[in-house]
Amino acid sequence: MRVTPLTRAFGVLVEDIALQDSSSDELAEVLQLVERAGLVIFRRQSLDDHDLFRLARRIGPLEESSRKVCLSPDYPAIGYLSNLRDDGGDPIGFPGDTTDFWHSDQQHREQPATLAVLYCVVPARSGGATSFVSTDVDSTGLDGASITELATRRAGYEPAHNHDNVPRVRVSHPALLVSPSSGKRCAYVSDNTIDFSGLDEARSAELKKCVLERLTRPAAIYSHRWSTGDLALYDNAQLLHRREEFRGRRWLKATKIFAPKEIFAVPTGRVVAG
Repeated sequence: MRVTPLTRAFGVLVEDIALQDSSSDELAEVLQLVERAGLVIFRRQSLDDHDLFRLARRIGPLEESSRKVCLSPDYPAIGYLSNLRDDGGDPIGFPGDTTDFWHSDQQHREQPATLAVLYCVVPARSGGATSFVSTDVDSTGLDGASITELATRRAGYEPAHNHDNVPRVRVSHPALLVSPSSGKRCAYVSDNTIDFSGLDEARSAELKKCVLERLTRPAAIYSHRWSTGDLALYDNAQLLHRREEFRGRRWLKATKIFAPKEIFAVPTGRVVAG
């Protein structure tokens, strides 16, 4: 495998590997790359739903999409993110085409599957990049007072109104995650964060704003412009991401994978009573 950094802070491009034919040792090396870099991009992959399911399942146990409309007809662990329609005129996937919020997948679940795959079938003719930022509080230069605050708090989340494939419960997660293998500290905070334990509404909003303004400053953003066959494997504990506005057709396939806890920082969720 040939590995090239995408930015100085996070992300690598890996070439000269066909993932569907990868060995167990190569996949183990890929996982170590994800833990170190947060985001790994592969070019020119050729995967149908069976291939994608098989590849993701080799990495770890899978979780279904939070939206029923997204599900692959043959492999419910694969979600379709697309504005395409089938022969009957029904959408094949979730059709959003506007700029999304900064988020980490599955924060609204008690036990999030924090590794994720995005695979491009049809790139948008205009726009449609997926943007990423690091949540590493040390490399991003988040101030010490905010880090100390996050370390003592839990962040609250709820499913969105269109999350029709998850329990309708409120959950909390540690606001600061620590990798068991590298010691890397990451803020588990996003636009979807509702509040923080022990803080009132105003202080929660202030802390959230402070953290996100630092993490999502323009110079810190890597925007991946998709080509057919691109595959991104990323760690939601280390990154926030969002879809950028686009025009035209677009189709990505997604899977969510439970990360091995001996390698990755995995949030320990709790259901919030009441």
